[in-house]
Amino acid sequence: MKITPTLAGLALALGASLTLAGCTSATDAAQTADVTSTADLTATQQECVSALQADVDTATADTALVAPTEPLDLAALSGGTVWMITVSMNQFSTDMATGVQAAADAAGVELVTYDGQGLANRFNEGISQAVAQDAAGIILVGIDPTVVTGSLAAAAAAGIPVQNTLNGDPTDEVPEGMYINLTSDFTADGETAAKWALIDSRCQADMVSLYSSSVGVWQKMVDGAESVFAEYCPEDCTFKALNVDIANVSTDIGSQLQTALQQNLDVNYVYPVWDSAVPFVSPVMSAANSSAKVLSRDGLEANLAMIADNSGQAMTIAMPTTSWIGWIAFDSVARAATGTDVPEYVIPTRIIDSTTIGDGTAGDLFPEYDGYQSAFTDAWAK
Repeated sequence: MKITPTLAGLALALGASLTLAGCTSATDAAQTADVTSTADLTATQQECVSALQADVDTATADTALVAPTEPLDLAALSGGTVWMITVSMNQFSTDMATGVQAAADAAGVELVTYDGQGLANRFNEGISQAVAQDAAGIILVGIDPTVVTGSLAAAAAAGIPVQNTLNGDPTDEVPEGMYINLTSDFTADGETAAKWALIDSRCQADMVSLYSSSVGVWQKMVDGAESVFAEYCPEDCTFKALNVDIANVSTDIGSQLQTALQQNLDVNYVYPVWDSAVPFVSPVMSAANSSAKVLSRDGLEANLAMIADNSGQAMTIAMPTTSWIGWIAFDSVARAATGTDVPEYVIPTRIIDSTTIGDGTAGDLFPEYDGYQSAFTDAWAK
């Protein structure tokens, strides 16, 4: 993630894995509006709905399994060590590390996990230790490459591939000293969130979005959402982005959102771009008697539960199970370490709302990922 060094640990913790506490529901989540009938819409609104429906349908559909298809030279990896260095060892990175560990065990490789603790000196220390111990490869999670340029150069000089993980869009330029971007398309996720709200409102959405410009992927999502509003609903919809202070996130969300809801009583969608912000949003909306729907991104368990219970959140854009991310990260770095072609994997996402939540289990949310581990081990053993 493109974040300043002093905010790195807090950003990933808030952005992907902060444990959600129970919170008071601001509004019941409702099923996406039926847009099959557009007789009561203006011609502009009808055009907007027609232009976006197919995109939302595609983003709502089951996601195909992303897994390797080519063999992996396990013999060449035997006895090697892969390092996973994360911006902070929180719930998300712990779950991801569980997946990396399982994949490493299956491949006969040792895994070393290193907690960056949100500190630039720790990030550099971790990479330096990996280089000194002749690591086969490094999985760098959520760490801004600009604060570790010297260490990346040392890794490159030692011939150690370093993976840029969850730190931008897949098409971003790969930072010097790294071999690939392994991430989701965060800009597209922001666009999808906006399209869902426009379809749900039949192109009559007034949205307030919350983000922090300190976190690059959050900025990408807000930019993506704003571009959709500007292109498809410039007259009948409004979009307002609130740039909150990540170091004082709960208080700043409270004060800025309260003001925004007071200034525009027609706000019908509130979009914090990360799931863990929802507990800070809900009390403000309850105090304002707002019936706006809440949508966000990540697919954290507590947020999925709110969608399943039809209480407090209407939609999230979810990634597959976090342990799978660990497997795909290991497969990528292992292929780089053995000098074989590395697929340009993209971590997929899917709209999860009342129409797709099912019972909230992984089998319902991402049915194609059931038993995904065997897809990896079968490919490796070809």
